[in-house]
Amino acid sequence: MFAVRGPVVEIDLSALRHNYAVLDKRCAGRPVIAVVKADAYGHGAVAVALALEAAGVYSFGVAFLSEAVELRLAGIKKPVHVLFDSPNPEAIVRYALTPVVRNETDCRILSDYALSKNIRIKVHVDIDTGMGRLGFAYDECDDKLINLTVFKGIEVTGFMSHFSEADLHNRDFAQHQLDRFIEIREVVSQYYKGALWHFANSAAVLSLPASHFDAVRPGLMLYGCSPMVYQSDINCDGLKPVMTVKSRFVDIRKVSNGKSISYGRTFITKRDSLIGVLSVGYADGYPRMLSNIGRVIVNGKYAPIIGRVCMDLTMVDLTDISDFNENTEVTLIGSDGQCKITACDLAALSGTIPYEIVTSLGRNKNKKYLYQQHTN
Repeated sequence: MFAVRGPVVEIDLSALRHNYAVLDKRCAGRPVIAVVKADAYGHGAVAVALALEAAGVYSFGVAFLSEAVELRLAGIKKPVHVLFDSPNPEAIVRYALTPVVRNETDCRILSDYALSKNIRIKVHVDIDTGMGRLGFAYDECDDKLINLTVFKGIEVTGFMSHFSEADLHNRDFAQHQLDRFIEIREVVSQYYKGALWHFANSAAVLSLPASHFDAVRPGLMLYGCSPMVYQSDINCDGLKPVMTVKSRFVDIRKVSNGKSISYGRTFITKRDSLIGVLSVGYADGYPRMLSNIGRVIVNGKYAPIIGRVCMDLTMVDLTDISDFNENTEVTLIGSDGQCKITACDLAALSGTIPYEIVTSLGRNKNKKYLYQQHTN
């Protein structure tokens, strides 16, 4: 049996459940709509959803219909909200899903189908308070939202919006969005008794308690990553990283002083060196931007990346590391001894966000699920 290419991605479901408990306490027991789109941010949607359902989560949010169907076929029973896809009423009904509608056309399509089957379809309504992406525009939506009652085949059971800047240190615009949502809620809620109003993503869960409303809709913080651009700005203590990424050596080579390493000859050895060639590259989601600036952990010590990260391989300097061999595990994300590398660390070095890091690395097929217990 041949080894699967690339790194090993370990997913600690005990850490996931721990983060859910931290979130539940922070939000005073409000219903949690756990966002598991994009394969649960690379962590594996089915395994994550099963663990969170067992922990008592209220419902799930996915981007597209195919993701929702995957959860249903895996046995998920809790409500599943389809956040972005065009309405497919037949599939919505077959798999008992809750679509998020963003205009009157969506509502008409769903309502007409429901009336033809003598049923009603539950929907949530998206309000664009400033994200500029999808939803009823905040400055012209009051009457439109009230008039959704004319669509007799649908039952509006929730309203939502999405922050564009809740992760920034300056949250002035996030507050503007929140104020708009509150104004709309004051006008519209009387027409939809019992509807669930939800707005708070992970960043807003941590930074804007007034946005928690009837439910919260976190994603990244469930996976143990800080969503804040300025991490020192908001206390994220208590969250445990769910993803660990490890690699292995393809080769360990002795290289003399003055030799070039990898494409473009961007690194020249300045001493006789010991070079480890890792089985990971940008084809596995490991950022090429880490060339010559990133590092990994080998035997509890940091080892710098040298030369350009290749499609399938990455070189590290092992000259100052002892007690290792070709079977030694190398940590790309995670902890070993006193050394630690997080998805946020890689994102900062790569000029991106931790969302991209975990979703990219999480696409690897070589995934293992762990169930170790954590102490608080």
